[in-house]
Amino acid sequence: MREIEGREGLLQLIAPGPAPWKVLVVESLFYLRELCRMLPNAEISVVTIYEEVLELASYRALPVKWTFLDFRKERLPYEKGAFDLMLAEPCLTDALEPYELLTQLGRLLKDTGSLVTEFFNIRYWRVLEGLRQGCYPERQRRFYAKSEIVPLLNDAIFKEISFAPLKQDAGDGVREWVEMGFENFSDDLRTEKWMLKAGRSTAEVASLKGMFDFATRKRLSRLLHRIEYGVEAEKSYEDLWLLCREKMIFEDYLGDFAREVMVHPKALQELYGKARLEGMELAGSNF
Repeated sequence: MREIEGREGLLQLIAPGPAPWKVLVVESLFYLRELCRMLPNAEISVVTIYEEVLELASYRALPVKWTFLDFRKERLPYEKGAFDLMLAEPCLTDALEPYELLTQLGRLLKDTGSLVTEFFNIRYWRVLEGLRQGCYPERQRRFYAKSEIVPLLNDAIFKEISFAPLKQDAGDGVREWVEMGFENFSDDLRTEKWMLKAGRSTAEVASLKGMFDFATRKRLSRLLHRIEYGVEAEKSYEDLWLLCREKMIFEDYLGDFAREVMVHPKALQELYGKARLEGMELAGSNF
């Protein structure tokens, strides 16, 4: 089993640090030892079908929790919203039902969580060349186009998706396909594998969710909606002011949060138009 040294491959998409994250690693043993070094305070759970990995002392000594099952056929035994981060190298390429698997992984992530994975590119020029010659030897692995991945992840409740090339070549074969009219956006024709990071929320919303707990956000959202739709608006504003004092919710946060959850922010502007809060009038002197 080959091991990596340094931040190669998918680990480029994961920021090292001391955060006490809860991390799920699905059949990505190749990265496991370096990941443990990158995230020394993380609680890491590992899913693999290969029980023999514990015969290797270097893996047996790692501070991780092992679960042995076939992720393609068995449901993962974790609670909803259990993880901050998932590293699942083969979840797209080896899945029997990609949408069902992605939906399951998405449910296991916290609202602020992210999935890191990779996929084989069907638009890679060597794959296209093989198809032209009537050759397509793949029987088990799935291939995708980037344009196909985005709606697949969106349907499985992932919001913000970023791509980076994992494996490219410098062959001259790309030129011929471009001359035939194939678009080569982001050097797609030259890329054999793409890696991606997909978040349950956009970066902006994730930062809002990560700052206060779910109960506080739920209460804040409810009060803003009551003000928005005129449900005991004055009392709701008073309760909003008390909540902000109690939880030390600052002006910038409240303004950003209000813009995310309110469809008609003008209702808030009209009721409390005395002070600015990120361009929104919210009687800011109370905050």
